[in-house]
Amino acid sequence: MAIYNNKFKKDSMKTFKKSNIISALILLLIVGFWYFIYISPYFERESPDIQIPNMSYWNLKYDIPIKINDKSGVKSYKVIAIIENEERVLLDKDGNSENEIKFNLPRPKINLSNGDKIVYKIIARDNSNYNFFLGNKIEKEFELIIDTKLPKVRIIQMSNVITKGGSAAVVFYVSDDAIGDISVTNGYQSFVVFPFHKPNYYVSIIPWYITNPTFKGAIIAKDKAGNTRKFSINFIRYNRNYRTSNLTLKSNFIDGKITELIENENEFEIDKFKSPIEMFKYVNEVIRNKDSDKIDSKILNLDSSLDNITSFKPIENAKIVGLFGDHRIFSFNKMDAGEAYHLGIDLASVKNASIIASNDGLVVMSEELGIYGNTIIIEHGYGIASLYSHLDSRYKKEGDIVKKGEIIGRSGSSGLAFGDHLHFGILVQGRFSISNEWMDSKWLKINIIDVLNNAKEIIERDNAKD
Repeated sequence: MAIYNNKFKKDSMKTFKKSNIISALILLLIVGFWYFIYISPYFERESPDIQIPNMSYWNLKYDIPIKINDKSGVKSYKVIAIIENEERVLLDKDGNSENEIKFNLPRPKINLSNGDKIVYKIIARDNSNYNFFLGNKIEKEFELIIDTKLPKVRIIQMSNVITKGGSAAVVFYVSDDAIGDISVTNGYQSFVVFPFHKPNYYVSIIPWYITNPTFKGAIIAKDKAGNTRKFSINFIRYNRNYRTSNLTLKSNFIDGKITELIENENEFEIDKFKSPIEMFKYVNEVIRNKDSDKIDSKILNLDSSLDNITSFKPIENAKIVGLFGDHRIFSFNKMDAGEAYHLGIDLASVKNASIIASNDGLVVMSEELGIYGNTIIIEHGYGIASLYSHLDSRYKKEGDIVKKGEIIGRSGSSGLAFGDHLHFGILVQGRFSISNEWMDSKWLKINIIDVLNNAKEIIERDNAKD
């Protein structure tokens, strides 16, 4: 009997061990299977990605691009439109296992009116074997409001005349339920607008850049649906002719100022240049363009008003020694050496004359700047900034608030300057404009101050009627 019991125990132990091994193998297979599913690209669990432009309004004219991406390939996709609680299937297609599907959002084949709402539902499924071989699914829902009306634009007040190289002001009203972007153009460059006095009213001072052959002013109002109205600004245009000066470069000028400016750049050794003309062109073209880019980068287009602006008089008892717009053509040893426009006015008085801030503002630049030398730029509001160059010394730093009448520096001959003087410039949204206009109190009153003040009166009167 004891022998039988021992045998039974041994058999039971063998069976138990065998059962445990089988169970362990089954468990290992299960774990391995699920691990395979977890890491296998055939069972990836990432849903397709549906990319839709960020918009809420649609004018039905422009296509709305839709993109669906998936690593395992798009198996199918469907577009449903819900209009007045009724679902309409607009698109139902196989994805042919493509990793990327592109199509334009289909339009419902019914008449839609301004203000109607469409709820779109896009459903996509991928080729993954995950989710019991059904794949990953995604649904995206978004609403679009039909908007087919153009924004309304009305000019409130504007300057009568704009001169080539100069600037002019316009105040206008824009109305739209979903206004998007508003800008103005001179036909070649676009400029920002600033909120003015009351909601939906805007102001912009627009330059006619000196190298632009014509001026084609317009207000461009675009709503969130893409409806765009272009409204002409019909200033009287005066196509002013500017002087052309032929200047002969001397060797001592190349060896002096030009060499000094190149060395200050710390980019090239002087002996890298093959000729004096190449040296001058580097300064006149490369450094000049760098300086222009730097100035552009500093302009903030502050939206502070010009309520208290007065004519600019940066230096007392000064003589004009350089005109705005002078087209300078350079030569060396009777060979062409390039050209440049003088985009400011040169004023000379006593040596190291006091430079005075004519209007309140924010210093947006105070540094040594290539051909301009020691330079300060003060921004005053509505995109207007004043530039003071060739200074001997600067008393203000970037970020300083300046008040009218403060001394900001002293005149000098830094940069590409001949003798002690101030190069004074006016920038209108980063574009140099006729400095003399802003130094003329009569011009400033008629073309800027009166336009702004009269516009405020008209706006108040119009709003009182409402």
